[in-house]
Formats: sequence, C-alpha cells, structure tokens
Amino acid sequence: MKVSSSAVALLIAATQASAFSPSQSLSSFRHTSTHVSPNGIGIRTPTFVPPFNNVKNYIHDNSIMQKGLTSLAMLKPDAIITADETVLDSGVAPVVDVNINKGTNLFDARAQEEAADAIAAQVSLDAARESVSSYLNKYQGQSGASIVYSKLQEHGVEVVNGYSGGAVLPLLDQFHEQHPRHAIEGASKPIRWITNSNENSAGHIAEGYAKAANPSIVDGRQPAGVVVATSGPGVTNLITPLQDAICDGVPMVVLCGQAATTAPPDAFQQADAVGLTTPCTKWSYQIKSAAELPFVMDYAFYIARHGRPGPVFIDLPKDLQNQVIDADLIASHSASIPVRNGSNNNDSGVMRFIPEVQGVNGSARIVGHTLHLGKGEQGILFDVDNKEGDVSISPITNMDLGGKEGVYQMDHHPSNTIHKPLNSLGNKNDDDDLNLEEASVTGELKVDSQIT
Repeated sequence: MKVSSSAVALLIAATQASAFSPSQSLSSFRHTSTHVSPNGIGIRTPTFVPPFNNVKNYIHDNSIMQKGLTSLAMLKPDAIITADETVLDSGVAPVVDVNINKGTNLFDARAQEEAADAIAAQVSLDAARESVSSYLNKYQGQSGASIVYSKLQEHGVEVVNGYSGGAVLPLLDQFHEQHPRHAIEGASKPIRWITNSNENSAGHIAEGYAKAANPSIVDGRQPAGVVVATSGPGVTNLITPLQDAICDGVPMVVLCGQAATTAPPDAFQQADAVGLTTPCTKWSYQIKSAAELPFVMDYAFYIARHGRPGPVFIDLPKDLQNQVIDADLIASHSASIPVRNGSNNNDSGVMRFIPEVQGVNGSARIVGHTLHLGKGEQGILFDVDNKEGDVSISPITNMDLGGKEGVYQMDHHPSNTIHKPLNSLGNKNDDDDLNLEEASVTGELKVDSQIT
C-alpha cells in the first residue's frame, strides 16, 4: 500500500551535542536536569524518557530529505522511501502533529534537535492525557450525581446538611437509604443526610460542624462541612453562611443544583450562582461536563481544607448530574484539556496542562506536562499517581510557577508553612523577586493564625 509523505514523514532522532546519524535512536534522548516553568522559575528534577527505545531512523533515499517535509511520523524499520516522496509500507504509526518549514535541511543538527524535542513534547502530552483518562476510568458508567456522592465518601464525609429542590433531585436520590448503590456488597457506609428548615440553616450548621468535628485521622485537618441545596433562591439563601465562613476561615463544600445547560435564559429558578458566590468563596465553579467531576471534587476539598480554610461552591446543572460518563466521553474530555500557552487558549475550565521546560532561551525544551487544577491564573499543580493499579491525584510540592501564582500554590501546600501574599510585603512590586524567608510563618497553623 502506498502512503503519501504529505501524511507521513520521518522520525528524526538526535541528541543535543551530536550530529545526525541514521543509527541513532530516541533511546538516547534522555533529560535529567532542573526544570523551569514557562516563566523561567526552575524547581523539580524528574527524568523523562520517551518510549522509543526500539525505534531507529531508516533513510533509503536522501533526496527526499532535501525537498522539505511538513510533518513527522514513525516509520517501521522496513519502510521504503522512493524519490517521488512515496512511502511503501503497510503499517505506519500515527502522525505526530509537528510542523517543519518547507525546504528545511533535516541533516542540520539544530533542526534534528528541534524535531526530536517536538516529538518528545508530543509524547509527554499524550502521556499526560492518558493519565487523566486512567483516573476517569475509575468512574466509568457512573452519572454525574453518582460521582459526586462517590467523591464525598472518598473524602470521608459522614454527614451532609441540606434542603431539597427540583434542580438537585438527581443528587438527592443518591442519599436515599433504598438507593441500589447502598445494597452493593462491600459498599461504603451511607452518608447521613439531614434536612434542615431552610438553606440558610443548613449553611450555618455545616459551619458549626466543620468547627466542632474532630480533625481527620488521615491528615489532621478539620473536615469540611458539606451543604446540598437547589438553584435560584436555594443559592441566595446560602450567601450569608458562605460570607461568614470566608471571614472565619471555615472549610465548607457547597453543592447546588442548577437549571439544565439546555434550558433557555431566565428558566425556572435559574440564577448566576457562580457570579453570586465568587466574592464569598475561595473558589466557585459551574461544571461543564460530568467527566470533570472527579477532579472538581478533589480540588474543591483540597482548596477548602488547605492554606487558610474557607468555603468553595460547585454549581451542578441538572442535565450534567444525569450525564453518564462512558469511554467516548472520557476520551473526548481528555483530548480537549488545553495546554497553557498552547494553541487551545480556552482556559475557562478547571483543568489544563502546564509544560515543564528545561533550559532557557534557545536551549529551552518541553520535557513534561503537569496537570493544573483551578482557575487559569490561580491554581494548584497535581500529579496523577498509579500505585498498584489504584489511580489517584496528589499535589506537587516541589515545583514553583513563580509570581503571585507561585505564592498561592505554596500557601496551599500540605505543610506547616504559610506564605504571605505579595501585597503584605510593603512596597514590593509584582515584578520584584520575592524573599520567601521574609514572607513565611512556620509552625502549627490554626483557623485564627495571623498570616498577614
């Protein structure tokens, strides 16, 4: 079978200091050095090895290289390239989306390095997307409402306060004692549901619970009070307890229903819940897909309970509570996660990848991709861990994004150190180097600890 080289080209493997050799392979392309973030702040030092240990370069007609190719791909060792830019082979690996200008001399060492770097970056990004998919596979077959309940159990929630309403009924069903999930052998203990007189009462009771409950035996931190309510007036009734919680530093996770994403404007009990709650929460977010929920719930509990504790708000459109995540949804969601500073700049979601960069200026190259959760300009870096088949996420504590975002991330590390915000350091400008020794408070940190 003939495959045109406009769709397929050569895999060029080269190392930083050596010239091109057809016998070289990407197994020699290894990085072990201090990484720097895109803004030049370097911290952690992992090793990255692209999985190309057995791939070699096979060039059968050098004349094709002089004509300039437009993409990169892996060819099998028995591939034959003819002078008319035709590849004779029945099994070419998928094309890697990397562009090379027409007329580039690929025998130039620098061009070879750039080609290898581009392939390594693409492999890293693909691996990062696959790790996200592996985590979401744990929840395949569950609806959005079921995932929320499962994550509440995973985070050790024992009691939930709330008030019912039509927009949140799919989630409320999960709490019913006769729900089939509770009859499954080995199922976790059901969460106790308490119906309060109104949403305002539910919010204040959750505050009291968070203040009075025993610290978690897992990390020693206060548990978050959890509230479930409906949309519209259900949300507005929670503004006062949310404001009280943000002022007092009380960890809370508030989950409210919302009109379906397909509902027309001004639908029944529809309100701008995120706009209303943003000023009185640490983080407020409306989900865009049920596939986001495992990461949204993990991030919500992390942010509520770390740094200076406080409330977070999650808006749950009714149709997404009923949406079931399957293999197709997982694949499409993982593929749609943007890369910061990449071609996809839609950063209004909760997830994105941040490239890990080695070197500076002309020698800078992408050697990994790290998952970033939260706001586009203010969030936390996480690793997706796969330990003996159990996939989970954990915060990264040895990588600095620099500037205000770096300070925000350090504030929320699971340690006994809190770093003051930049505006508490006198007349320092945003661009000034931050002396972390001047800006830190170390020791046992409590709700009323003075940090500014």
